[in-house]
Amino acid sequence: MNPLWNSTKLCSLTHLHVHKFAHAGLLQRQPIQLATVRNGSILASIKKKFARDVPPPSPRQDNVSTTHHGYKRIDEYKWIEDINNGAVWELIQKENEYSNHMLKSTSFLQRVLRREMQKILHTPKLLPPLSTRAHGYEYYSKTSKAGMVYCRKLIGHTQEEVLLDSKYLRMTNLSIRKVLLSPNHSIFAYQTEREGEEVGNLHFKDLSGAMNLKGDILEDIFNFVWANDNKTVYYTVTSDQLRPNKVYAHIVGTSQEEDILIYEDKDETTFVDISSTKDMKYITINANSLSSSEVRLIDALHDYSEGLQPSLQLVQGRKENLEYFVDHHDNQLYVLTNAGDAKNFKLVTAGQDKPDMQHWKDLITVSATEKIEDVDLFKNRIVLYGRRDGLPMILCYDLKTGTKLEVELPERFCIVHPGTNLDFDTNTFRFSVTSPYEHESTWEYNMDKQTLRSVRVHPIHKFDRKKYTCSQIHVESHDGAQVPVTLLHQKDLKLNGKNPVLMRSYGAYGITTDPDFRIENFSLLERGWVIALPHVRGGSELGRDWYENGKLLHKKNSFQDFIAVAEHLIDKNLTSPKLLAAMGTSAGGLLVGAMVHMRPELFKAIVLRVPFVDPLSAMLNPDLPLTQVEYPEWGNPTDDKADYENIASYSPYENIIGTSASSYPSVLLTGGLKDQRVQVSQPLKYISRLRREIEHKGAVALCRIDTDRGHFGGGGEQEARLDEAAEELAFLISNVQK
Repeated sequence: MNPLWNSTKLCSLTHLHVHKFAHAGLLQRQPIQLATVRNGSILASIKKKFARDVPPPSPRQDNVSTTHHGYKRIDEYKWIEDINNGAVWELIQKENEYSNHMLKSTSFLQRVLRREMQKILHTPKLLPPLSTRAHGYEYYSKTSKAGMVYCRKLIGHTQEEVLLDSKYLRMTNLSIRKVLLSPNHSIFAYQTEREGEEVGNLHFKDLSGAMNLKGDILEDIFNFVWANDNKTVYYTVTSDQLRPNKVYAHIVGTSQEEDILIYEDKDETTFVDISSTKDMKYITINANSLSSSEVRLIDALHDYSEGLQPSLQLVQGRKENLEYFVDHHDNQLYVLTNAGDAKNFKLVTAGQDKPDMQHWKDLITVSATEKIEDVDLFKNRIVLYGRRDGLPMILCYDLKTGTKLEVELPERFCIVHPGTNLDFDTNTFRFSVTSPYEHESTWEYNMDKQTLRSVRVHPIHKFDRKKYTCSQIHVESHDGAQVPVTLLHQKDLKLNGKNPVLMRSYGAYGITTDPDFRIENFSLLERGWVIALPHVRGGSELGRDWYENGKLLHKKNSFQDFIAVAEHLIDKNLTSPKLLAAMGTSAGGLLVGAMVHMRPELFKAIVLRVPFVDPLSAMLNPDLPLTQVEYPEWGNPTDDKADYENIASYSPYENIIGTSASSYPSVLLTGGLKDQRVQVSQPLKYISRLRREIEHKGAVALCRIDTDRGHFGGGGEQEARLDEAAEELAFLISNVQK
């Protein structure tokens, strides 16, 4: 592989990956600060006093009736799904005005929280850039207030060459999606995107000075890789449903209209992606669904000068529930797969001439409590990244002796990511570690000496880590399953029922809820909060079975796991319902949003960020982006009665009406006008029903719509994200710590 830098939004393409395309703290309080301001009690009373000045929006109800599998479904807010309707824009404006009014009393608290987050991000001294040496150059990137700067300099020299300064892109509302050097480092390719969009334009910069490539721009591409001839780029484009479905070949210096269609996948449930093997011998075309894989190989040196199409070598035909990912080394294919009974994956080998699964030979298998998530190939060893009992692990496999050694990680509760590791013939490799109480750090492991050294560590400025701890408990769910829960809190925690708690989880697509570094955690921790991360089913923390037992007809296990953890925290006197809050994003917003109708009395405040709260409407509409792709996750309610009944039984939008609970949590929803994954209509429709239900119940329901936001964020990058986090934290604190 050859990426010296990789995308911040796309999955890394440098390694074999098990992860599927998925729909993802603050410093000390100010020393001069009134306790009432910290906890928001005065602000909360002011909010109640003036709340009546701006009435909550009450959109019209136009009943639309449909029938599915004999069930009559009435949706009075169906009209909100038409974003071109002027009334929808008026509703967005009213929701934002109402939220502004209700949160105005927390403005000072928001400013305090924002300053705290900025201190967490502050670096008192400039950290040395991480560099990669190749082709006589040292490559590195630097961060500035205006964004990322990509640089290189000749090894042994001090003069710096700037390859790309993103501040010039930000002037036109563009951000960097991915950068990649050609194999001989003569051309620098960088992909830009506008905020909220999921495709971007690809630009080329000739570093040799031999060509003028300013006019060579590929528009609306999803992902790209270099071929090994230093002039061909392969890229993917998406369908109207946001599904990458085509692969093209582009010769640098020619028009995009001349590009050659290499592959098209018409299966509406698959994503098509491209990568290259680490030895740059093959380009791989990967057609993945949520439950299957199909890989084709292209010679990375194929010559298009004669106009000939390359041959596509199929490794293994598509089979339901068979997943595999391919790399190559020394005339042999290495395949990471769940074939047979290897639900948590194994590594097998195959010859280039007979690559299908009948000829796969097991090379590395793991125990039932372990799973492999990533693989990196080297000349004499294979490095495996995975989990054991839900916690990260790294294993080194010696190709000569067949022995496996485990790398002792610097943190127990953390997230581990492979480094770039371009050098194939080496005895060292790098990886990064992110933990709840420390910024991302980089480490280097010597496979010969079995030693680990820190390359760059980034501690938090003026943060007393000794005061805090990270631990894990297990909670019994409704069916006896033991649900792991990671807890972050001060060491002097008292079990007196007086601790405010924020629960956060995801529980879908096999994505793990990891104890990562989040700046929004720190202000809560400093104020005595406990952060609880339930690893509910639907995630894959405990392997493939843990994931499969939280999707499709087993989806309710995710909700029951979350409820069991909430009850446990209350029963063990760690907190109380008046001090318990929860937060969920996207599919995690579905998980947490369901608590409002399933167990509203357990929670005091809930934040739902771009939440998937109307799954039935989404999954009934095959024309929406990603709907058909996600049938293996949620089911197909159009064709399958059981799937319809199942989704309808837990959908927050379907079930909030008629809940008639005696108390409800206050709820803050956020949405993005440019969100193509969870349409802005979902939070708007849900808040409209929710308000009718909680009226006069002492709770507040707010909906903040960012007109410049997509699913993964909005314009303004860091500044906008700090504002969002400060507002959400102020909402939680003012409702819980009164």
